[in-house]
Amino acid sequence: MKIILAFDSFKNCMSSPDICRVLRDTMLEYAPDCQIISIPLGDGGEGTAQAVCSAAGGIMQQTTVHDPLFRPINAPWGLLPDNSAVLEMAAASGIELITREERNPMLTTTYGTGELLKHIICEKAVRNLTIGIGGSATVDCGIGMLQALGVEFYDADNQRINAPATGSDIARIARIDNSNLPRELAQCNIRIASDVTNPLCGENGAAAVFAPQKGADPAMVRALENNLYNFGLLAVRSNLADNITTPGDGAAGGLGFALRNFLAAKSVSGAELVLDMLKFDSALQDADWVITGEGCSDFQTAHGKLCSVVSNHCRRQNVPVLLLSGALGERAEELEDIFDAVFALAAKPCSLDEALRDTEINLRRMARSIINMLLKRKNSI
Repeated sequence: MKIILAFDSFKNCMSSPDICRVLRDTMLEYAPDCQIISIPLGDGGEGTAQAVCSAAGGIMQQTTVHDPLFRPINAPWGLLPDNSAVLEMAAASGIELITREERNPMLTTTYGTGELLKHIICEKAVRNLTIGIGGSATVDCGIGMLQALGVEFYDADNQRINAPATGSDIARIARIDNSNLPRELAQCNIRIASDVTNPLCGENGAAAVFAPQKGADPAMVRALENNLYNFGLLAVRSNLADNITTPGDGAAGGLGFALRNFLAAKSVSGAELVLDMLKFDSALQDADWVITGEGCSDFQTAHGKLCSVVSNHCRRQNVPVLLLSGALGERAEELEDIFDAVFALAAKPCSLDEALRDTEINLRRMARSIINMLLKRKNSI
């Protein structure tokens, strides 16, 4: 029996390679004759670079940059055999790099992401890059990133705004000078791996939808919404952007807008891109089962998130797929329409801290149950 383990990470808990390792090791204890293939996944957020790099035979690198609060940090990224690069903005500007008490999108910056891009493009001479932009701690419209790449911003008194610019600094910008962007950018092909379709502004925009998750109170949300709107219009009036309504520009607190307009980056589906780079469809050949999962699954999972994309690929090849997630949320019954079975890890009512603490124990318990179920089903056929 051939089983494929294709997991996203459990955010703030366990990486996708570790999840696959625990499940595979446990299943092989009970079914040593099974062929169990681990394919750790990512959709542009944490773990994407490692997943793609491992599958492609690349080498993980580290570069010293600054985190969302401008503290030095070593950011990992992947150099692939064809001299292309895969990186995550979350490695430099991600929400997992700061504590819950430190979350404040008025004070966080994407400057480190710009440092990482500059290092890869200018020092490593890479010209083909894929950047995942999930898991951000920022709503700065990418101005921190742009500063690190040489863009200068000026206030109404024509005073240059010092780096690193944060979410609160957007309101001060009256003029944009992009003349010092690296010349090498003209030779680059940059792909944005993201499944976010939110525009920059409005009720479904970056501030309204994502800022509260990053520590913004209602007043901050209103201020950030105004900031994004005014900066977007300034960029359009300065002929540095085409519009402020393009789907996906709101990803990572407006970083999508900056990447698309200032760096000529193109958006692609993060989930589809990763599955393609990992040659997932080839791995599906002759597979008997696929088991996928994420930290928490709800009705949104059924509408284009990574696990549902995995399910779509499985169904096209008539491979049954199970969902095993850390928890099931709102309208989880809708998941039964796209998965052959749905499981949650928790064994009993418990707090979030207890659930996180017991994740590996519960993974081993579920691995035993699932492999026993699949073996009995196979033997009964």
